Amino acid sequence: MKKVIMLVMVAIMTLAVSQKAQAIEDPNRKGTTVIGLRAGFLPGFGSSATVDITAVNNWWKGHFAVGAYAGFNFPFTRHIVDGANYDVIERTVNIGIMPRASYGLNITKDFEVHAGVMMGAALHRHYYTYNYHDGDVSHQSENDWFFCHGEFIGVRYYFTPNFGVEAEANYSNYMSYLNVGFTFRF
Repeated sequence: MKKVIMLVMVAIMTLAVSQKAQAIEDPNRKGTTVIGLRAGFLPGFGSSATVDITAVNNWWKGHFAVGAYAGFNFPFTRHIVDGANYDVIERTVNIGIMPRASYGLNITKDFEVHAGVMMGAALHRHYYTYNYHDGDVSHQSENDWFFCHGEFIGVRYYFTPNFGVEAEANYSNYMSYLNVGFTFRF
């Protein structure tokens, strides 16, 4: 599923770049800040916020940005073990905080394609609940810190010079794979 999403995003970007290559503009001057607030999907549901600050403008007809990512994800799985005796329900919460770097190419002043990497720390929390049919319920939880990494590719479309929408496909070991939301440029 992750590979299909990435292939679709690359195909859309390739078409956009080939049709609009002569119209490349870059409204992101050095120091421009872009904030993204997004909902995340697959697996489960999540949310994230990003901050990207343009560090280098007019680099290969685009811009290079550095920033940060903070997000969480609630994948949910249910396992039934020996249905006559008990059910096992596993709830997981992933919380990640990572620096990120990206390269953005403005196809027009309103449409941007970007890709990058991020890596940092993630808190991976497991919550297990055993629901016995005789009424006995017990809980167990575990917390683990992990190294988290991700590669992302995305698009932004601005309705006004400072407000737009964005989508990112993220290949990460703990965060949501598909993120959509709003973006603000200052």
